[in-house]
Amino acid sequence: MADNNNNKRSSSSSRDIISRLSSELLCAIFCFLPFKEAARTSVLSTRFRHVWRGMKKIDFQENFFVQPNEPEDQKQIHRREFIDFADQWLTNYTGTTVHTFSVTFSRPGDFLLDMHNFITFSLLYSVKGLTLDFHDPNWIREYGPENRVGVFDLPVHVYSHRVLESLKLFSCNIWVPGFRNFSALKQLSLGWIELKHNAVEALLLSCPLLESLSLKKCWSIDAQLYISSTNLRLTTLVVDKCNFLYGMVQIDAPNLRLFNYSGRAEQFYSETEFISLQEAEFDFGVEPEFFSEDGQYLYDLLEQLLSVRVLTVCSYLLQVVPCADEPLGLLNTLNVRHLILKTAMNPFEYYGIRFMLKSCPLLETLTINIGRARIFHDYEPPFKLDREEFWTENLGVYRCIEASLKVVEVIGFKGSRNEVVFLKYLITLGCVLEELNLYLSKEVDGYGGNKEIYRQRGQWLHQFEKASPNLCISFY
Repeated sequence: MADNNNNKRSSSSSRDIISRLSSELLCAIFCFLPFKEAARTSVLSTRFRHVWRGMKKIDFQENFFVQPNEPEDQKQIHRREFIDFADQWLTNYTGTTVHTFSVTFSRPGDFLLDMHNFITFSLLYSVKGLTLDFHDPNWIREYGPENRVGVFDLPVHVYSHRVLESLKLFSCNIWVPGFRNFSALKQLSLGWIELKHNAVEALLLSCPLLESLSLKKCWSIDAQLYISSTNLRLTTLVVDKCNFLYGMVQIDAPNLRLFNYSGRAEQFYSETEFISLQEAEFDFGVEPEFFSEDGQYLYDLLEQLLSVRVLTVCSYLLQVVPCADEPLGLLNTLNVRHLILKTAMNPFEYYGIRFMLKSCPLLETLTINIGRARIFHDYEPPFKLDREEFWTENLGVYRCIEASLKVVEVIGFKGSRNEVVFLKYLITLGCVLEELNLYLSKEVDGYGGNKEIYRQRGQWLHQFEKASPNLCISFY
């Protein structure tokens, strides 16, 4: 009985603490929740009913009301309901300032006045982070973005809002000269818009404090993508499936620390050799054909990544880079400590995997992310490829496997022969290997395999002789 009374007092005390918090503090707490989840707190108590209406982070998303599989006429009805909800919410707003304001809406042309009113509201409340996302979700899977014209023009009065620190615009056309007023801008993301001659260079010059730049499915970019400016502060650069008129990417950003690139295998060039770059990811999965000449381009790219500690490479690179003039390893070794391979574990990728292991002598963690990848049947290996004996023949022990590799994790493990043979190679030669973590695939393979079957296949790994007495094999 005493314990029950203590529990009741404790519960009551907890409620009293919450009730004593100020509305301003509750709003600050709610900001850590997604906007939709913060809305649900209004049913918890009478007091909470209106507290969330003072949130400083506002995020209106069309999918609150519109479902992707609905008939178009139903979607239009629900879009109207969404707009009415947002308009009513803003009318009853109780806050004094807005830190971030976001609208995700795929049909702004039908509600132009409402969109302008929403944007004007955010400016009146001194917003510092503005996100306007008008792209159609059906565009996500497309590579060629040039047939997607921006569906909304950024209102002229936004360019006079000089306090913006973050601006994210998708399918929203911009007036590049207007960015001269954004002297406080630190983060810029653009997607599904046309960037005309010298637009990227002009944006960098106009925003001297810019630290993060993201370009997603933009097109008509200059003959080459040129990232350079006087005293450039850029630390993060993301280029996702953009179309260049000429296949070259030149980056002179001495402070760049993170670079993610997805798209065609272009020529990459940097006068500073990415001296500060710590993390990089390259995905050339959109290439329609196998181009052996790309091998040298990608080899040259890797040679410029001498400071990178976390590196992610794709299946295309693994297939193509062995076709370079130096197919067995880099002339200058990499400083990579965590290597992530996006691979189908196909024999055509074997020489590329071998290339990367040899090129990373200080490697500590190897992540093998197994998934679907385009395998090119016209691939020609640089040397004879014996699929059955490749990982069992006398390859020698690469420095990382012998001296530094401690953690191997396999994401999407199914226990196929190719997977098991490669892992056997690591287990029997990994002298300092401590962890082999297998994250079982959720997919069903062509033989009806499921997670339990994959686990059973993985148990075979225990029969191999371990080079490291400290190795622990775990399943997830």
